[in-house]
Amino acid sequence: MQKLMSWFGHHLGTWVAAGNPKEEPGAVGANPPAAMSAKARLTAIGFVYTCLVGLLDLTTTRGLNFDLFYLCGCAFVGWAAGARPALFITFTSGIFLYFDGARSGGFALPAWVVYWNSVLRLLGFAATGWLAGELGRSTRTLERAVQERAGRLRSEVEEHKETAVRLRETLELFRQVTENITEVFWVTDPAKTRVNYVSRGFETVWGQPRQAIYTSPGVWLAAVCDQDRERVTRATYAKQITGDYDEEYRVKRPDGSLCWVHDRAFPVVNEKSEVYRIVGITEDVTEQKRVEQLLEAQRDVAVALSVASDLNAALDRLLQAATGLEGIDCGGVYLLDEESGALGLEAHVGLSPGFVSQVATFGAGSREAWLVKEGRPLYPICAPGWNTEDAFWVGEGLRALAVLPLKHEGKVLGALNLGSHAQDELAVATRVGIETIAAQAAGAIARIRLERQILEISDLEQARIGQDIHDGLCQQLIGMAFTANALHQSLIAEQRPEAAPARKITTLLDEAITESRRVCRGLYPVRLETEGLVPALEELATTTSERFNVQCLWEAATRRLHCNVTTATHLYRIAQEAVNNAIKHSGGRTISIRLRESAGEIELEVSDDGRGLQATPERRAGMGLHIMDYRARSIGGTLRISGNAPGTVVLCRVPHREVVLGRAADSV
Repeated sequence: MQKLMSWFGHHLGTWVAAGNPKEEPGAVGANPPAAMSAKARLTAIGFVYTCLVGLLDLTTTRGLNFDLFYLCGCAFVGWAAGARPALFITFTSGIFLYFDGARSGGFALPAWVVYWNSVLRLLGFAATGWLAGELGRSTRTLERAVQERAGRLRSEVEEHKETAVRLRETLELFRQVTENITEVFWVTDPAKTRVNYVSRGFETVWGQPRQAIYTSPGVWLAAVCDQDRERVTRATYAKQITGDYDEEYRVKRPDGSLCWVHDRAFPVVNEKSEVYRIVGITEDVTEQKRVEQLLEAQRDVAVALSVASDLNAALDRLLQAATGLEGIDCGGVYLLDEESGALGLEAHVGLSPGFVSQVATFGAGSREAWLVKEGRPLYPICAPGWNTEDAFWVGEGLRALAVLPLKHEGKVLGALNLGSHAQDELAVATRVGIETIAAQAAGAIARIRLERQILEISDLEQARIGQDIHDGLCQQLIGMAFTANALHQSLIAEQRPEAAPARKITTLLDEAITESRRVCRGLYPVRLETEGLVPALEELATTTSERFNVQCLWEAATRRLHCNVTTATHLYRIAQEAVNNAIKHSGGRTISIRLRESAGEIELEVSDDGRGLQATPERRAGMGLHIMDYRARSIGGTLRISGNAPGTVVLCRVPHREVVLGRAADSV
């Protein structure tokens, strides 16, 4: 028996080291050599335990049953080390059981019974060891799977934690960006029935709390200016879902102020390529629009005033451009009278008639005239019934006022007053713009006044020459005519032959006197000032017929025309120049002068039956046509010259004003 035990001990390590072929590598540990060493130790413990049980079984009284202890050893080794070590322990247990059965001798039990019992026990122990080994292997495999799954879950949890941290950081970054940018970032559904998100910029641009649009999405479009709402609504529902939405419009805040915005939107699609969300960004472009409007206004004013000849039309165009700026809805232009020093309201817009009558004139000694002559822009703070300057426009519901001196080359010509009924203060950019416009207007007003003075000087010089001819040359010719006539009578009385030449000299002097008087009337139309435009044009037609031996027809719908002296003078000079051109260039025999007056305008027409307008470069460069055109524009009218053979037509239309610059027009 000792030899058998020695043999088992010698081969135990090799047999156990072979392991269970069903056992997976690393079943006990991650290190295979360490796992095999652990199995060998467990098998050795089981072997020692079985040997002790066997020795105890062989040495104790016959009849004691140690099968359960053998079975526990097989089960333990099978569970802990695997099926193959369990079979080894089973084989060892079977050896001890065989010797235990055989030690009673042949008189107790038959040999085959001993063999039979040993084989059955051996099979039972082997089955128990195998089952314990498989159960242990399954348990270890399950534990390993659980550990691996737990490890993966721990990794996933860590990843989820990192993802959650990154998500929180991203959301915080998104919040910081969207909550601190001036633009409005928004997210809605395609049907615009729900607002998923809107940034804090909404409160600044729309002037309303964000909760208002969360509660009622229609607040967005309801705040759009009336002039833009229909266009924006159509674009919102038609273009946002296609990604073509890019609109600029005005938003009216609860306080009445306007804000220009640039709104863009982009569709968001899901995995089915369906649009399920609309995201957009809205930018406040009020300052940009304000600058654009100022530049456009300055350009329009510069273009309009550069060609303006009529002061009233120029002032109207100036006010039209100024009141088109943001916040400005009324205005007026005062011009300084050089003789009296008083300020007179020459043009206005957006003011009630009663208020206009109150502020139409400021005397030379008034505070208003003194402030304007200082030449400094003023922006008084307005309140009902007063302003901080205690001057200019008070009342009329004005909330903001600007008084801009019209100053040219150091000389104050007047003032441009602009007001607002909607804003308490004009923006800085708007102030800079209107001051620039006022400077442009001052230069244009100075130019128009200078041109008008040149024309007036020209007319006065013609009148002076006419008077000089009438008072000087005509009187000398008349004296010579009297002397020649006396000489002629004396020669006739003496019956001298020189009487015939004297008679001829007398006739020539009479013709020279008549021609001089006609020239005087052309240079200085006395009837224009004394009787009016209609008699003066009638005299022009009569004089032309007599002087140039042509038929000059005259036609007037009325004997008295309602216009001021300046308008009448310019119309007369236009007709005079047109008649002279017809005589010099047309070659016609009939000239017609027609004057008509309607509720809206005065129309002067001069036509002839000559060869028509000769559009040669020389003719286009003539000063006469330019002066006629300038005269028409200086009184707010238009001049049109047309004509093909036979005849040329010169047509001048002037807006009819019964009240000119606040004063009743003269009837001439």
